[in-house]
This record gives sequence, C-alpha cells and structure tokens, in this order.
Amino acid sequence: MGCKGGFPCSHPKGAIMTTRLAIASQRPSGRGLRLPTLNHVRAVLQGLGALTFVGLAATPAHAVPAFARQTGQDCVACHVGGFGPQLTPFGRAFKLGGYTLKGGSAKHDIPLSAMLVASYTHTTGDSSSPPPGFNANDNVTALQQASIFLAGRLSDHVGVLAQATYSNPGSDRVAWDNTDVRYATNYKIGSTSGIFGISLNNNPTVSDVWNTVPAWQFGFMTSPFGAGYGQTPVIEDLGQLVLGATAYTLVDNHWYGELGLYHQLSNWWGQQLRAGGPVDALNDGGAGANGNLTAGGGVVSGYAPYWRFNYSNSIGANSYEFGVLGMQTKLNPQNPNGSNLLAGNGPDETYTDMGLDGSYQYFGESGIWSVNGLYIHERQKFTQSYLTGATSNAEDTLNAMNLNAAYWYQNTYGATIQFFNTTGSSDPYLYNPSSSAQTSGVTWEFDWNPFGKSWVDPEKNLRLGVQYTTYNKFAGSSQDASSNNSLYVYVWTAI
Repeated sequence: MGCKGGFPCSHPKGAIMTTRLAIASQRPSGRGLRLPTLNHVRAVLQGLGALTFVGLAATPAHAVPAFARQTGQDCVACHVGGFGPQLTPFGRAFKLGGYTLKGGSAKHDIPLSAMLVASYTHTTGDSSSPPPGFNANDNVTALQQASIFLAGRLSDHVGVLAQATYSNPGSDRVAWDNTDVRYATNYKIGSTSGIFGISLNNNPTVSDVWNTVPAWQFGFMTSPFGAGYGQTPVIEDLGQLVLGATAYTLVDNHWYGELGLYHQLSNWWGQQLRAGGPVDALNDGGAGANGNLTAGGGVVSGYAPYWRFNYSNSIGANSYEFGVLGMQTKLNPQNPNGSNLLAGNGPDETYTDMGLDGSYQYFGESGIWSVNGLYIHERQKFTQSYLTGATSNAEDTLNAMNLNAAYWYQNTYGATIQFFNTTGSSDPYLYNPSSSAQTSGVTWEFDWNPFGKSWVDPEKNLRLGVQYTTYNKFAGSSQDASSNNSLYVYVWTAI
C-alpha cells in the first residue's frame, strides 16, 4: 500500500511500514549500536549508486505534473520546497476550490501524473523475519513505490485527485490508493462569503488542506522496513478500507467546518480495487493471553461519523491554523483463526478519536519556516475482546502526539525534526509482554529538491532525502528500543 501522505503518497500506514508491536519480537535482544562492517559499507555504496541512477538518469518526458500544467504555475506556488505534499496558502486554496483553477497555456490538459520512489534502509538491529526476497538488513528497494495519478479539473466545479500504487515490499501489486473527488462552488450571503464543497474520498483526513492531520503529516516518505510509530489511533488506519462523503465550507476565509460519514468497502469492491479487508486497529497478527484473538480488529460496522473544525488566518508573511477533528468508529471483531468465539455477529467495539491540531508557517525572503502539531486521544470500548480474554480491560485509552518543525532554504534545501510519542492504558493481555503501547522517538530528515522552482523543465521534479529515526521507547520498553533505529535514504521523482 505504500507510504504515508505523499505527493500525495499512499496508504497512511503501509503494510510493512507500520509493523506495530509485532516488530518487537523480530529484533534480537541485547543488541546495541553496531559498527558497520565491510559488507555494510559495500551495501551502502551500491545502494546510493542505484538511487542516484534512478533519480538522475531519467530521460525527458512529455508528461508533466498535472496540477502544475493545468494552472501554469511553478511547483513552489502550491508546495513548500517545490515538491509535495506541504501546501502553501495558494495550494490550500486550490484544493479547497476543487482542483479546478485553470491558468495553463495548454489547450488540452491531460490530467495524468506519475511518481517513482527508490530507497535504501539500514536498521541498528537485524530483523529475524524480513519480507520475502529481502535481507535481514541493508535493503535496497529499486522500486519501493510507483504511482499513477488522475489529477485535475473535470469541469468548472468538479476536480479529482485519484491514485493507484504499486509498492514493494508491501502489496506487491497495483492497488487503489488515496482518492479525492470534489465539487466546489463559491457563495455569498449578505456580507459573508465562502466556499462550499463536497468530497468523495477513501481516507479520513485526506480531504484536509493542512499538514497536521494523519493523511498528510510528516513523514511524507518513510522506510518500508522501519518500525513506524507503534500503535496508532483507528482514524489513521482506515485509508483505502472505507469510502465516505464529506461536506465542507470555508467562511470568510477563516472558519472551516467539515462533516462526513464513512462506510466499510464491500468484500467485492475490496477485491476489485485490491484495497479492502478488515481494519487492523491494534495489533498485527493477533493479541490476547491465548494468542489467537485479534483485539480491536474487524470491519467497520454501519457508518462512522467524521468531523473537522478550525480557524486559520494569514498576516503578512505569517500563516497559522488551530482546530479540532474527530471520528467515532464501530468495529465488529473478526477472528482470522476461525474461532467461533468471534463470529462477526456479536456487539461492536467502539473507538472514539478526538484530536487537537495547530500549524504555523513563515514565508521569508530566502526561507520558509513551518511547525505542525497533532494530539489525538482515543477511547476504546471492548465488548467481545474483553469477554474472550483478548484484553485485560473493558475500556482503554490511547494518546498519540506528533510534533514537527521544518526549514526550507530557497525552496531547495530542507531540514525537518519530528518528535513522536504514544502512550495509553496498561493492558497486559493486549500489549503482551510489556503491558504498554508507549513508543517515543525523534526523526531527523534532510532533503534536496533541485527542481520545481522554474517552469523551464517541468518534467524534472525530484527529491533526494536522508532520514534517521531513533527510539527512546518501543512497545512499552526502553530496553533494546534502539535496535529499531533506522537510516533511510530515498529518491522520489514525479513526472
């Protein structure tokens, strides 16, 4: 399913990227930071060589990023750094307007774009069970992700951003990815003016225009072999498994509100789009004292309401936003091992997510500063899972915090630091053996975007990134948490 967020990117928590608590059992214990061996050095050099070739040897193409061609604007008009997904005020207005703004000189817009990602990953500790075809460490993924986009204006009021993605490791096949079909129109009532729109999409928060929400927050590209953030709220895990419709309005260019409902994809549609399946809300591969019940997993029951409200403003070179978001999801537990204890016809289990977010941007003469933060509190009510011994408590909580700050110099060189911390209830059965979901750490990333600031060579949109993640705690323990530390180098190109 791919990476989180993106140009856009793909599923917010790819099949391998967020390996959750199961990763703790895949790391050998008592392993600290190791000096690189000759084989490690050789692998790094080979990997960097392969990445450089993929990123720089691309021949000129007639296809260009679809939105830039449609609007006739340089990529930096919509994106910080000239490459997605961090939006500028102009980029946010373009999205809220339904992707319909037209200003390009082309008589016939072809609303198609594509992107390719190649990467290299090294982790401090080897994995005892790497994905098929990959090593326990030092993996070069020549084609981590390949996506094609239908992106652009369909009529005066309707636009689309739809993505299909191949990822490796991950789905190893082309699958439905982030999709956002919009209708938008302007209105005026007395002295009040605004935008009204409707979004048909498959990922809660993908309709948002701020880089605080789960679908678009940093990291925009992450390793398919990394340990991720451990446990995550359900609102972050529904991408491509649901389909929903939201209605939104921006009043007087300040007050924003959005309401919507999401429903589980049917099995038939999930198979056709290669994107459906049960929601794995808590653990990969099972949980509980008996080891065979998936606590918190299952399918979305009925319709899950989503809400989002915020206030934003721009003063001179400053732009800021603060707001709330939330979702209530009922999951009907499903047991993958065939036990009739969870037959799928018992009471639902309820997850209520409430979030606070804030964002700030400063556009200076030579650089752009940005700060984004999101805190989500989730209340989990277990019915079947508690009765069957998959959880120790009938109710739990989960708290997820993501705070990042970035600086871009001349839209070319970027540096980002991110702090992440997950805490929650103590539940020995659910979080066996540590009894806790706490995961915390820091991610550093340095990027180089050589193109995107001029319309001379629009086909050359490229990002070279180096990312390093360290863990203070993982899966409730500080012991051996550093074995999950990872170095990730990637080349990301869009045409």
